[in-house]
Amino acid sequence: MKVRTVSFETLQQDKRRARKRDELRLARGEVTPEQLQEKNSFIPLNAKVSILNLRETMERYYGK
Repeated sequence: MKVRTVSFETLQQDKRRARKRDELRLARGEVTPEQLQEKNSFIPLNAKVSILNLRETMERYYGK
């Protein structure tokens, strides 16, 4: 399988195009802000997220 290399600038251009497309869809009333947020979200809005060990998680991100 061939690996495709993409430059940072290409990724940024793609992101700008996607944002512009999203802005246009909002302006035309094709989607609501909530629908757009759901589509672009890494974690679905109705997902249940659990932190099994809050103390361990806080220490990992913020130190002891």
